[in-house]
Amino acid sequence: MNALLVWGTIIGLSCAIGLVCARWFSGRAGLFAAGGIPWLALLVAILATEYLSPYSGGGASMWPIAQLVGGTVAAASGITAYQWASRTR
Repeated sequence: MNALLVWGTIIGLSCAIGLVCARWFSGRAGLFAAGGIPWLALLVAILATEYLSPYSGGGASMWPIAQLVGGTVAAASGITAYQWASRTR
């Protein structure tokens, strides 16, 4: 897959979740949800790909590193969108 498409999807969906959280929640609960939901959603997607798709060969599993990097970006994007939407209300 194209790396730009993957990063755009992760950041775009995380921002959308952050905006929805800003609409539904407020305060620390909204901030936690805006960061936690994208992080957990990416974890579910990575683990589903890792364990439910057929084995395609290769070396060591890199999903913890993908979650560390991608999950951090997803959480930061969601929190940033939440903070932006909370200020504009």
